[in-house]
Amino acid sequence: MKKKWIIILSIIVGIIALIVFSFIYTFYIGEFKIKEFKEIIEIPYNTSFEFDEGNVCYGNRYKCHKVSVSHEGEVDSKVIGEYKIKYIYQYKDKKLEKEQIVKVKDGEYPTINVENNNFVVCPNQKEANFKVEAFDEYDGDISKNVTQVIEGNQVLFQVSDSSENKTKVTKDLIFQDNEKPTLTLKGNQTIYLKEHSTYKESGATASDNCDGNLNNNIKISGTVNTNKPGEYTISYQVSDASGNKQTLTRKVLVYQEKNYETPTSKTIYLTFDDGPGPYTEKLLDILKKYNVKATFFVTNQAITHNYDKVILRAYQEGHTIGLHSNTHNYNIYRSEKAYFDDLYAIQEKVKKITGHTSMIIRFPGGSSNTVSRKYDNGTKIMTTLTGAVEAKGFRYFDWNITSGDAGSTTNTKTVAQNVIKSLGNKRTYVVLQHDIKSFSVNAVEEIIQYGLAKGYKFEALTMDSPTVHHKVNN
Repeated sequence: MKKKWIIILSIIVGIIALIVFSFIYTFYIGEFKIKEFKEIIEIPYNTSFEFDEGNVCYGNRYKCHKVSVSHEGEVDSKVIGEYKIKYIYQYKDKKLEKEQIVKVKDGEYPTINVENNNFVVCPNQKEANFKVEAFDEYDGDISKNVTQVIEGNQVLFQVSDSSENKTKVTKDLIFQDNEKPTLTLKGNQTIYLKEHSTYKESGATASDNCDGNLNNNIKISGTVNTNKPGEYTISYQVSDASGNKQTLTRKVLVYQEKNYETPTSKTIYLTFDDGPGPYTEKLLDILKKYNVKATFFVTNQAITHNYDKVILRAYQEGHTIGLHSNTHNYNIYRSEKAYFDDLYAIQEKVKKITGHTSMIIRFPGGSSNTVSRKYDNGTKIMTTLTGAVEAKGFRYFDWNITSGDAGSTTNTKTVAQNVIKSLGNKRTYVVLQHDIKSFSVNAVEEIIQYGLAKGYKFEALTMDSPTVHHKVNN
């Protein structure tokens, strides 16, 4: 019985001790009290972040003291992601650390812009490409991420940004094809052929936005009779599956080449390019001294300005005024139109000075030049031009003797010897010199003296002079 009471008494004492301890702890022993602290915070992208340490103090039920707070870590709200912030609470020698996760999120949806409101799709296409742009406030231009799916009579455009915010736009479709096929000629749209030559059809290519390659659908009509000079038309037509047609024509000009008689005696044609210039009048004096006629292929480049009277004098003294170039800029070979615009410009200038419409020409660089390849985009412009000028009534002349004054020498004696040693038993010699170079002009008298002594005749080129042409290389 006594033992039972001892156990009961021990229990009572323990309970009293626990109550006393709890009372003392509550009112006298302190701890950190934390309220309203958020372990995870989410903020929108590009908004300001403010540290939120919650409501913290140190104390007991009787009294809670204010604590100092510091923190470690930063948040860049311009960059989406998770950031860790450590809060350090301190009261005297007591310290508490708490970690907070700050999530910067992009909650804005991207925008989709489609260029037009008329969504036409080829009848035979399951997919179509529309010009679509997409923009996200965080990612910027995300147009390349746009997907499109045709479902029935609608097309669905959708795009997601890097935060998986997805935007969808649906547009109604119209299934039809109103666009004509593309038809492109192979070769030039205008072809020049000498009489009795052979016409070779170059053909064409065709494609369609809906049907693709239509080369096998091209219909070609028209004939060319190269035995009869005149203008011929070749027609090309192609249709797509929806009945849209495209047509093109090519002109073929067959021209007659005159048979020019070879001189009965050995003849030298002195020709001078790129002038006139400061030495041309001296040259005219030399020619006059020996009663020799020559040909001047004139230009309107800067060096020839203010020498119009020299052109007039040469013409009045019986020399031929030929056409070289208005600008002498090789970009005239970029197209047939560019060349003829330049040629007609120098022709008009010569006509104003002399009253005569010159039809005798020399190509800058000669008909064999390859510099034209740099400008003609692979169209073989010289092949076109050599035919075109003759079809339009012009006559072009190259040369079969070069004096070397275009770059290989600047010595008067060498220029004269280059010409003299090239003379032989041919009936026709066309000599290339430049009257804008004094050393070349100074060589002319020796060339004339030698030629006359050897029985050569000197003449100016005319529309009836024998042809001297180079091999066309472009």
